[in-house]
Amino acid sequence: MNRIFDEEKGGRVLAIGAHPDDLEVGAGGLLARLSNEGADVAMAVVSIPNKPDERRAEARRAAELIGADLFMLYEDKPCRVEDIPMHELVRRLDQLVGDIRPDLVITHSAHDLHWDHSLVNRATVSALRRTPCDLLAYLSSPEMNAQSRSIGQCFADISTTMETKLQAIGSHTSQLSRLDLDSSRDLARAMGRISGYQYAEAYEVLRVRI
Repeated sequence: MNRIFDEEKGGRVLAIGAHPDDLEVGAGGLLARLSNEGADVAMAVVSIPNKPDERRAEARRAAELIGADLFMLYEDKPCRVEDIPMHELVRRLDQLVGDIRPDLVITHSAHDLHWDHSLVNRATVSALRRTPCDLLAYLSSPEMNAQSRSIGQCFADISTTMETKLQAIGSHTSQLSRLDLDSSRDLARAMGRISGYQYAEAYEVLRVRI
């Protein structure tokens, strides 16, 4: 995976999720691995739909485990992504991309069945219209997206960071009733079996510069 970065440095990574816990579920293993390998990793959470104080604290604990800087884009009051005008979300992501100047951006898939997730994909792609970087997409709700075409275009080996991924997901204690840690491990094991690793995450390739 590091072939996308300059050989002299770890590179800059920006990962964008609609809500707290989306990034950990969909891309937590790869983000932790890239951080361990020297990349500067930033996790951007667009909105907090409920329990803002509690979920903000959970997101901070998870980002610390992954080794990432955390940006909460709209944390003043509970809201959903669909409550944010698209032009305003693109403007905010434009600003973040300009500040970070990422080599790699990881965002939701357009094929995700969760409406907020697909909105974040649209806003991210628009914000990157003039930015030269690699772009991958993930599914943060694989159990409800099993039919998606986006699964399995490329795989990231997360064998060394599987436990970190699970710990980061587990940081979201207010959501554990719907976050099945065993299922996350089982899915990573299945993706690893397909790709030849012990554990893996699957991504959709939107843009890779070779």
